[in-house]
Amino acid sequence: MEKKVFSKCGNRCDLCLLYRPNVEKNDRRKDICNVYSKIFPGYNADPNTIICDGCSCEKENAVLQDPKCKTRKCVIEKGFEHCGYCGQYPCDIFPAEPTHEELVQKIEVEKQWTWEDEKLMEAYSCKKNIDEFRRNK
Repeated sequence: MEKKVFSKCGNRCDLCLLYRPNVEKNDRRKDICNVYSKIFPGYNADPNTIICDGCSCEKENAVLQDPKCKTRKCVIEKGFEHCGYCGQYPCDIFPAEPTHEELVQKIEVEKQWTWEDEKLMEAYSCKKNIDEFRRNK
């Protein structure tokens, strides 16, 4: 069994189709870009160039999905591996519940969702991943 690799906010890098080590093993970026376009209308990432080194990467020129991520900044400032270790989780930066707007968006996306889409998005269920980590910690 492979080791779980968490991003600072709880994404599972080891399952992420944009994570550089996964792209190098089996490039499925086109699949995840198709799903992203359902979630974020108008977002049309180029599957040939989109990639992520993971927000725990310490290389000087690391490629990150969101270099300005507030969760990443907070976790690094507090000295944690990820927010699952923080005693203040959930917090304003990482709330326990989605906002009304996020719920509406999720419902709209699910109208065009497939089981394959659900499987591909498994890596990005931050709250579910962090809650599971905390239960098993």
